[in-house]
Amino acid sequence: MQTTRRATLGASLGAIGALALPAMGHAAAPETKSFEIIGVRDPQLGAQLAVADQLGLFKPEGIEPAIRWTQSAADTLTIMGGGSAAIGVGGSFTQVVFGGQKLPIRTITALADIAETQGFVLSPGVKLASPKELEGKRLAFTQGNSQVVLLAKLAQMFGFDQSKITLVNMNQSEGVVAASKGDVHGLLGWQPNLFRLVAMGGSMYCTGGTLYVTGQPQVMPEDNKPLYNHSNLLATQEWIDTRPNTLAALVRALAKATEVINTDRPRAMAALQRALRVDADALAVMVNANKYAIGISPALIASHRFQSEWAMNIKRIQEPPKPEDCFTTRIVELVDPSLATWKPTA
Repeated sequence: MQTTRRATLGASLGAIGALALPAMGHAAAPETKSFEIIGVRDPQLGAQLAVADQLGLFKPEGIEPAIRWTQSAADTLTIMGGGSAAIGVGGSFTQVVFGGQKLPIRTITALADIAETQGFVLSPGVKLASPKELEGKRLAFTQGNSQVVLLAKLAQMFGFDQSKITLVNMNQSEGVVAASKGDVHGLLGWQPNLFRLVAMGGSMYCTGGTLYVTGQPQVMPEDNKPLYNHSNLLATQEWIDTRPNTLAALVRALAKATEVINTDRPRAMAALQRALRVDADALAVMVNANKYAIGISPALIASHRFQSEWAMNIKRIQEPPKPEDCFTTRIVELVDPSLATWKPTA
């Protein structure tokens, strides 16, 4: 009997569903079939949306979302904050800002731990005998992004004076060029910009989870990472209250997409290239650095607390929003109760 490609794909996706989601009984029908999601066209924030869309994982869950692709989580802040969309993706900082403004928007699941995609690269030719030699150096950074916290963490760990480092504000593409020419001594930023500078001869010095100060990678323990950050799926409280089954269907599809990314990387990469339009080498670096997982976990809350503290330091928010006001376990518990490993306090 000849097996068609379509049948093979269908069987494969069925197996993915079984792997991703334990037996849960009958899922309630979605309240709404068609709706819009604000996506971000990068693999930190938009990977599962892209894979689910490209591989047709939404339709079996009874939903037909339209993804409005944007360039950054700043777009999610503007669009969802302005009330123009009910669902979107963002980083931990996105939720901190919504919570700080007391907007009724909450995270319904994490998408990935993205700390390893944030980091610090030294310019080509720059060699440091110790982190203390950062004193007197000029580093490019992009104002409003938390990678600058890496310097504070390194200063604490290695005993140098962070105030003796000059930070030069520029966008990431400008920072890559400036560092490659030696106009600055390094770049604080995120992938794929770090990868591009390394490809030009720069050297990785630190990421959100790994130190390279000795020239060899030193993975930091979970309770002492230089930086914490997650990508999240957010929804308005109105949708959480009135369309929980729709949101649960969406999370089930994204859980299946997560399983594809984690167990069938070549097929996931092909789908991501089609949807995100990132060159293959840079895409591989970013996807391999992220840790994709669905759920509400203590690690997600740790990222929230870390980003809240930074947002307070830069006066972006007045007070740190409580996790209980920013996260709900209701939706992931509809999908699989074991996905909620953090519980809000009463």
